[in-house]
Amino acid sequence: MPAWCSEGFFPDEEGCAAAQSLIRAYAQGEIPLFAPTLLPYEITNAVLQALRRGRLSLDSGQEVLRVFQELGIPTVEVAWSRALELAHMYHCSAYDGAYLALAEERGDQLVTGDRRLYNAVREHLPWVILLEDLVL
Repeated sequence: MPAWCSEGFFPDEEGCAAAQSLIRAYAQGEIPLFAPTLLPYEITNAVLQALRRGRLSLDSGQEVLRVFQELGIPTVEVAWSRALELAHMYHCSAYDGAYLALAEERGDQLVTGDRRLYNAVREHLPWVILLEDLVL
């Protein structure tokens, strides 16, 4: 099932309902989620950006991080050389390459809310699914 959804903690985000459904299904033990070890840093950076843009208060940001940590989404070391290859091949960031490498390595789907990543790989990697197209 899904490798990870990178959205869902900010209610004004596009795709929020789908992301929350995904996270809820994980929390209820209906589906597994996995992420590269960089996930906590990405979540923390998203909270920081939301703070800087006035979308969250510091207290709310701390709450987001607390809830995220309580979810206990397992993180997995990724073959960084493969992440580099995929990032280079599909002209995306090394971070996106890590998610692609993890899903590829595990033989799982990658659910993403990142339309640019999805558009870059959709014709080549059918296991990458756009969050809004996910059916649980």
